[in-house]
Amino acid sequence: MPKFQYKFKAFVIATISVLLVMLIDYPLEVVSKKAFLRSQVKADFNWFKSDLNKQLKQLNDFFVENDNLTPSCTPATLLALRKAHFNIQNIAELGIRDPKGNLICTSWQKLKKPMKTSGIKPTKSKRLRFFGPIAANFIGETALIIAKTRSDGYEINALLPQSLLNRRINELDRNYTYVATVDARKGKVVTVVGDYTLPINYPLFPLTKPLTVKGVVFDDAKKHFLIIEPLKYLPRLALMIAIDENVLYEDVYYPSYSHVALYIIIFLLIFIFTEVYQQNYQSRKSELRNYLKQGRFVNYYQLIWDSNIKQFAGAETLVRLKHPIEGVLTPNRFLPDIESNHLNISLTYAVIKNLIADSAELIGWDSNIKININITGEHLKDDYFKQLVFALNAVIPHLVLELTENELIDLDDQEVIQTMQDFKDQNILIAIDDFGTGYAGLQYLKALPLDILKIDRSYVSAIGTESQLAILLDALIELAKTIGIDVVAEGVETQEQADYLLSKGVFLHQGWLYHKASPVSQIIGNA
Repeated sequence: MPKFQYKFKAFVIATISVLLVMLIDYPLEVVSKKAFLRSQVKADFNWFKSDLNKQLKQLNDFFVENDNLTPSCTPATLLALRKAHFNIQNIAELGIRDPKGNLICTSWQKLKKPMKTSGIKPTKSKRLRFFGPIAANFIGETALIIAKTRSDGYEINALLPQSLLNRRINELDRNYTYVATVDARKGKVVTVVGDYTLPINYPLFPLTKPLTVKGVVFDDAKKHFLIIEPLKYLPRLALMIAIDENVLYEDVYYPSYSHVALYIIIFLLIFIFTEVYQQNYQSRKSELRNYLKQGRFVNYYQLIWDSNIKQFAGAETLVRLKHPIEGVLTPNRFLPDIESNHLNISLTYAVIKNLIADSAELIGWDSNIKININITGEHLKDDYFKQLVFALNAVIPHLVLELTENELIDLDDQEVIQTMQDFKDQNILIAIDDFGTGYAGLQYLKALPLDILKIDRSYVSAIGTESQLAILLDALIELAKTIGIDVVAEGVETQEQADYLLSKGVFLHQGWLYHKASPVSQIIGNA
């Protein structure tokens, strides 16, 4: 493939990949940004709420501590009121009212005669309460009144001027649609800075717990993000903060510089990787083909021990690569590349041809030995493979074809079924390999003419443990006995495993305890 085509294909793949990343990442980024902006609003709200709760707590503590404060404005009373005035923020005035609601004392003076004031008279409730805002003559502006009835029926109260509340609101990090305090039961506005608006068809009052509202249309036809929560020390009074979502999310839909940089980096990395991979893929495929032509793939054999006759009765054919530099390589070093380059069948051709060349030595060593070779479903549809198997069967009369359980075979394909039947007609045995690790085991047992079941090494390794696999091993052995097929246990490495298998009637063992895979010359030489 020309270099231009490599680059064009790499460009297309990198572009599509980045678009997919953006399709997933961009909405998440928008959601994350929105959540972050809402958290900033929540932080402003919590700061202002904390400030108000702190003042209310200070007032409540002062009112409780001074329940018996002399209401006749003695010097001690005036001193206590003035100290509270200076110690509690945003307080413009403190006063004492008699049970009829007349103001008799302030933090600055004793009134010559009781003054009739607006607002409700002292109630019987001993809880902190509020009323107003009212026009306070003493400070020349409207103020919110925080009050508490004493045990003697008098009331002690404090004025929170609207101007001081406004100043605290101006210290927030952004401009809000409004910041307000409201009656938590009725929703009546007490103080507000900004344009007050409420959500349509989303009732807030009576308010009993904190609420957060988003994505809801308000009565000004806009969507606002709103937080409202009763104040801790004065639950009847709730703090509200709201901001137009269009203002809040104004810049949220623009990707950040960091994300743009990330997309560019991803594009470049995928582009470079794809281009290099294509070149390497082609060169790796050519390299493997050359190894096949050069005969660098060689057969190794792992013998299978029969405990009944106390000798080796079979051998599984394995493959190794004689690398010109790295030496002999096991399948885990080259098989993934073989599969990704679709050279599985070509490799099997080489294995069978090697086996035909080794057959004279193998049969000369033991004429009754069973020789196993591994195949997959795609082999069963290949005519040349079929011819090679028949040629192999002519020189090795006891041939076993091993199908891996993980390999899905099209059991409805007539060509596959006919090939299997042709093999059976020539007395070629069929085994299922790595049984218990895949999804097709029971289906194969039911549909295929199997002769041998090879239990995967993971079950054998579980012998002597409390693993679930150890329990399943017994079930697999019983299943094989029930349907009347031979069992070969793979991966037998310890005498303990061998003894257990013998106790369960499994006499065919394959593993390092008995033999490690080796070339035919070493098998014959050690015979």
